[in-house]
Parts: sequence; C-alpha cells; structure tokens
Amino acid sequence: MKSRFALALLLVAAPLAAQQDVLNNGWRLRPAGHETPLSTLPMSAAVSPDGKYVLVLNGGLAPPSISVLEAASGREIGRTPVADAWLGLVFSPKGDRVYVGGGSESAVFEFTFAAGALAPARTFRVEPKDFIGDVTFDPAGHLLYAADLFRDSIVVINPQSGAVIERFATGRRPYRILFDPDGKSLFISSWADGSVYHHETANGSLIGKIGLGAHPTDLAWLPGAPSYEPSEEKPAWVARLFVAAANTNNVFVVGVTAGQDLAVVETINVAMTAGQPTGMTPSALALTPDGKRLYIACSDANAVAVADVSRAFSRPLGFIPTGRYPTAVRALAGNRLVVLNGLGNSASFIDAPDEEQIAAYSETVLENSPYRDTQLEDAGTGPGSPIPSRPGNPPPIAHVVYIVKEGGADRDERVTPNQHKLAREFAGLDNFYALGDSVAGQDWSTAAIASDFVQKLAPNRLRLHLDDGEFEGGDPAAVPPSGYLWTNAGMAGLTVRNYGFFVSNRPLKEVAGGIQVQAVRDPILNRGTDLQYRGYDPAYPDTGRARAFLADLAAFEKTGQMPQLMLLRLANDRDSAGVADNDAALGMIVEGITRSRFWPATAVFVVDAAAKDRVPALVISPYVKRGAADHSMYNTLSVLRTIELILGLRPFTTFDAAARTLAPVFQTAPDLRPYQAVPR
Repeated sequence: MKSRFALALLLVAAPLAAQQDVLNNGWRLRPAGHETPLSTLPMSAAVSPDGKYVLVLNGGLAPPSISVLEAASGREIGRTPVADAWLGLVFSPKGDRVYVGGGSESAVFEFTFAAGALAPARTFRVEPKDFIGDVTFDPAGHLLYAADLFRDSIVVINPQSGAVIERFATGRRPYRILFDPDGKSLFISSWADGSVYHHETANGSLIGKIGLGAHPTDLAWLPGAPSYEPSEEKPAWVARLFVAAANTNNVFVVGVTAGQDLAVVETINVAMTAGQPTGMTPSALALTPDGKRLYIACSDANAVAVADVSRAFSRPLGFIPTGRYPTAVRALAGNRLVVLNGLGNSASFIDAPDEEQIAAYSETVLENSPYRDTQLEDAGTGPGSPIPSRPGNPPPIAHVVYIVKEGGADRDERVTPNQHKLAREFAGLDNFYALGDSVAGQDWSTAAIASDFVQKLAPNRLRLHLDDGEFEGGDPAAVPPSGYLWTNAGMAGLTVRNYGFFVSNRPLKEVAGGIQVQAVRDPILNRGTDLQYRGYDPAYPDTGRARAFLADLAAFEKTGQMPQLMLLRLANDRDSAGVADNDAALGMIVEGITRSRFWPATAVFVVDAAAKDRVPALVISPYVKRGAADHSMYNTLSVLRTIELILGLRPFTTFDAAARTLAPVFQTAPDLRPYQAVPR
C-alpha cells in the first residue's frame, strides 16, 4: 500500500511570523518555531535519559563539536570540541556518559556528562584509517556497536575495557544501526546497497536482508501489532521497521513477523504533489513516545513530513516548514519537537502541531516551493522559441557544449577580457546564482541535486583534505537520485563527449604520447572521454585543456559528426594567473566552436560550480539575442533545464523541473557571426 502526501487537498492557509529567506534555488524558507544557532552541519541529536538536555553533533567544515542545549528553553549552554566526528552520538543507558563516532580519527570518543556539562574521557581506538560513523548500545547496555563506513563492517567495543572485541561484515556504507528491542538481532541500513541488513547479535551472522529504495538512511522501530478494523485482515507482523530512503521520495514500512521474516507492507510517499520527481530527500525519522506519529525529515524540501501510524496503514497528515536542510528530528517532552537544520546551522524548537495547524503549515511548505506538476509538460518557453516547452519537440539546436568552471569569476576585465567580451556580444546573465560549493556545486551543476552522501560527508572529507575521488564516481553511495546529465543523455541514445569529468589523472612526468587521463569512473563517460584532456588539477593550465579540445574539434570537422552533448571542465582559476589562463582557454574554445561547421546548430553554456552565490554565467549561440542584457534571476538549474529541453530529456529532480528556463535570451533567427578571442 502506498500513502501519499497531497497538499492540493489542504485548503487552510496561514502565514508564519518567522523570517522569510529566498534560497539560490528559488525555494523560500519560513521555518516554524524558534531557532538556536549552532556550528556547521548539525547532523545528529541525542536526548538525555531524563529529557532535560539535547546534545547536537556538529560535523561540517568548522572543527567538529558537541552542542549542549536545554530542552525546555532551546538555549545552547555549552559546546565541546571533538577531534573528529561524524553521525554517531549516543548516551549511555545511565545518561552519565556520551559516545561519539570519531570519523577519520578511527575511534569512538567517550565523554562524561553531568548537569549539562560534557568533559572528554577515554578514546576507543579502532583500526587505523577506518572511518567511524553511527554508534549505539545494545538493549542491555553492555556493548557499543559502531559502523565502519568505508570498511563495510560493524565494530563491537567493550566500553569497560575500550577494546574492540568483534568485527563483522555488513552491506556497503553502513549508515544506521538499530537493535530489535529483544537484543537478539540488529538492523543496519546500507547507504550504497538500497537494502537493510539483519544480523544476529551473538555472532554478527547475517539473518537476511531486504531490498528497498536507494540510499536507505535512518531507521525507526515500532513494536506491537497496530489497531485494525474488523473488516481488515489481521496483520501477520508483530512490529514495524520504518526506513527512510533519501534518494527517493519514500519511507518504506517493513513488517517484522514473530519468526523474523521481513516484508514491505507499505510505502509512505512524501512527495508534495502527485507527479513530483525525486528531491524530497527523506533522511531522518522520529516516532513520538506513544508510537502514534512518525516525523520524517525531508532534507531538500526544508520540511518535516508528519504521518499518523497508529493504525495498520499510515495516514499522511502534512508537513511542517523547517530551516534549511533538516538532518535530524526528535520528539521532546511537553509535546515538542527539535529539528536540526544541517545547512542552516541551527536547531528549531517547535510545538508539535495539531492537525489543523499541520494543514496550515502544509500550505506554507507548498508555497515555499516553486515546483508545480504542470511544469513537467510545459516549461513556459513560449511560442516560437528555439527552446521547446517540453521534451520531444526538436529544436534547431543539435549540439550542446556545457562548460563548468570552478572557483568563482574575476570581475576585472583586465584579467578576464574574454568573459566580458562574450557577455557583451552574446548573453551575459549578471543575476545568476551558482548552487552549492566545491563538491556539492559539481553535483548541482550536473545532476540538479547533491545527494545526501555528498551533503553529509563531503564537508568532513574536505576539511581534512581526504577526498580521494569518492564524490566523482569513486563511491557507490555518491550517485544522485536520477544520475547525471550524461547518464540521462546516454540512456536516451544521445552521443556524449566528456572532457575532464570523473577522471583520474596520470602524473605528468609519466605521461606518454600526451595522454593525461588514467581512468574514468563512470561507464557512460568511459565510452566517450577524451583521454588527452586532463581532469581536475588546478596546477595544470586550462589553455592546455583548450588545445586538447580544439584538436578533438578538428577531428569532428573531418568526419562531419560532433556529439550532441559535450561537457568540459575548466579548473585552473584559483589565483589571478590561473583566472587569466582560464579566461584565455574559454576564449579559445568558444572561438573554435563559432568557426566550426557545427556552429549554426550549437549552444554553449558556461557556469561556475564552486561559487555558492551570485556569479556571472554565459549563453553563447547563433540563436542568442546578441548583446541583450537579461537581469532576471537565474541559477544553475535554469541552465540544466534549458539543456534538457534542447536535448529532449525529462527533468532529473523537482528542482530542475521547477527552474526558470533561459528561453528569454534566445531568438528565432540565427546570427552566425563568429567570436574573435582576446589572447592572454
């Protein structure tokens, strides 16, 4: 059975008094309750056994820490640094100690806790170079269990001695550990496998696993058979396991029988409308103490979904607006909630709403989103535009060249003369907003979303300079919900050529025959990557990359065939000399395209993936209104949506589906004048 959240049926509307912010992706923030500022990426919360305190693990770009909040007031009363930390946070059964997953420190850290004060205690070391995430106690409170993220295993620690006494294998990228209350077995969500694994507690042996949706993260256990009508068939299960699947719009409900058999008995769909693509990112769960309500943190929707789970099948109630990117939710005493806003760097304390208030909140959540189902069939490009209003209407543009730069743009024309000249001669978007930064920016530029794996893990890895390619095809959990631009183009039968995405470079001193690329980490890109084009390497000149591209373009000229989608990565703009070289490379590339036989049917889009704010972008095509300034607000998603419409691709997520297209800068009649680059 599938339960769906349908806001169209909710008629009550009430404005919130909270602040209103417009994000760069066009969504608004109007969070309920009151917010307490925290450090970067608050991602885990633990409530003390006496209910007086809420501990928050901050695991972002700033040095990790644990914030201590008063549950009654929401006030932060202390903040304690941690050497490193990621996701794992748990109280001891007595509440006098706290344990933290130590991330790259390959450890579990112990703290004493009394009257709201934390103090460092012991460090439980695991194997060197392990990465420790979730931690929890068995129901008896005797042993600690810790998830070793990159070794796909669970570590068992004796908290008396601090020694690792056991390790057993589980699914890839274990995220959450949850015990059956009887203590005889435990469940582990596999971030990469789309499954939940069920293990014996005694020896870690695998009882079984159940396949669900992509990126299962948080787990919640509700014991007991629920109420049911006499006309209904009595459920065979004795407990329910709720599983949030972050790369979907679903929470899966798994029935557990007395014999420990598992079966999906329901899917709770948290989409706001009937046709909404992926993008809600349900990633955290909380049940009320009475087991009647389930709260679902929908990270990318900046909302918490609410479901009545008191009966055999859930009844969706609606949404609560939150701060930016909620990562955890907990039910507190006094019928209150605390929600961690991972990208808002805050905690929201909210009075648990009744159904009437939920209806009003739900309208606010819908109004915060620019997405509507009608946008799937009509992107609003207008009649006569060379940009189709929906996939399937062939445009006069047959080739798309998508250039993704990194590191921002220099507004000094003496340094970036080509960017300025291109903006004057073609279409410069001066009110353009890049989404994300660094790793997340790459995903927003090529997938219309950054997966929860990237959002939660990249800050830790970047802070410690540990990124070894896992976010660029090197890790199975890094894949976004609907793949990348090249994934969808390849599946649609389009020809794709890659210059610098998802590749690892050979050391330059070992290069033979000018080949710069050692390996390609994506099967579709592997078939269409230019091995002469060096991947990410800020020290390598972009003019060298431009020459490799132009050599490829010359080969296309000879055959008369050029791929329909070409993706270029320019990465040398971290200092003034690099910016100048980057600008020269851009000029060389554009001049070459405009003087080629393919220019009459080509569009070039230039964006920046690493500047998380306002930054110029360029649209270059014979069909662009030459020299027309467009001051409308656009963002990275606007470029993706326009490319999708040209190539006949469906939207990847709710975000590109809702984006304003770049159709206003295009014209019906082409202007074939070529571009003359400004030399460095």
